[in-house]
Amino acid sequence: MGMGGGGISGETRMFQTYLYALSIIALAGGEASAASDAVTLLHDVGGVGSSLAEAINASGQSAGFSRTDSYSSSDAVLWWSNGTGTALQDVGGSGRSAANGVNASGQSVGYSLTAGPGFDAVLWSSNGDGVALQDVAGSGRDMAYGINASGQVVGYSLTEGGGFEAVLWSSSGSGAALQDFGGRGFSVALGINASGQSVGYSETASGWDAVLWSPDGVGAALQDVGGRGCSYAYGINASGQSVGYSQTFGPGAYDAVLWSSDGAGAALQDVGGQGSSFAVAINASGQSVGSSLTADGGYHAVLWSSTGVGTDLSGILGSAWRNTQATGINDGGDIVGFGGYMGSEAGFLLAPASSAVPEPSTWAMMVVGFAGLGFAGSRARRSKRLESREGIAQGLTGHARAQ
Repeated sequence: MGMGGGGISGETRMFQTYLYALSIIALAGGEASAASDAVTLLHDVGGVGSSLAEAINASGQSAGFSRTDSYSSSDAVLWWSNGTGTALQDVGGSGRSAANGVNASGQSVGYSLTAGPGFDAVLWSSNGDGVALQDVAGSGRDMAYGINASGQVVGYSLTEGGGFEAVLWSSSGSGAALQDFGGRGFSVALGINASGQSVGYSETASGWDAVLWSPDGVGAALQDVGGRGCSYAYGINASGQSVGYSQTFGPGAYDAVLWSSDGAGAALQDVGGQGSSFAVAINASGQSVGSSLTADGGYHAVLWSSTGVGTDLSGILGSAWRNTQATGINDGGDIVGFGGYMGSEAGFLLAPASSAVPEPSTWAMMVVGFAGLGFAGSRARRSKRLESREGIAQGLTGHARAQ
């Protein structure tokens, strides 16, 4: 969900780990959703081989979108934990919708292109019916990204002057602008927790600040870990910990970052070793997911522990998956994401075979085992998580992404 949803449980006994690894190895020869108990292929609702999952809730439901033609049209989609999915109502009626967040009740949020042309921020009920949220800035161009258990929603509203207002919508759909912390008229909110705290970023005179907003909309800058004046926060958990990334030494060079509730930040392990990692979701236990650039020139999906140690998930996903990214994690340890799969672009649900969820160190042991059997991960591309969030806005409005 918008807050990054859910957490990985505590210690896993070695015996459970052993059985779990065996169950995957025994089934790893297949190239379908049943290839292992761990990996579920999400249904390609649009039917053209391009589906992206963006968020997951406590029940294993995930939200995202599925293209219905080459690239100009898409359905917002809600998937169940077994991988089946359904298209959500196209509120704008123009054939282009996408979901970005989902909460514990199965409500999801995103956007729908209108005939304006413009786009509505949309709240979908658990049965798929949608309603447009209040157009706060009055331009007819709004987008929703995160939703909490109470139905509060965050996102942005494009202003008439071409800027962005970060917005908090109530469960009834009425909205209010959050503080423009940087004072430049460009702020975006991306995640919200159960307390109504939200995170995102705001343009400053010299770059971009990662921002934590209080429930009443007052913003505060999170630590600029990279020291370059460009940081972005994406997800927040119930404890007020948040994740995102911070520029280090130049364009394309980022540290994935974990911020504490007081705003102090620390870089997460650069799993790929190439100086470019992104964290986009966090769960209640402080584990986070995202992607990291590897030596082969692509990005791999990553799971980070609460202490910042990372695990490359490509070995768990298997050789059929390429260019993977993890986009959400819930309290049961289920991870959702997307990547290249047998010539198409597909969403995946990565779930433990038992209710006892492995810590990242356990995932790492499994990956080592797979590598010995020839299941090492393959190439990955530039982080599409950024394209699917800021990039949608860019495509609809002509504005450049934050970085």
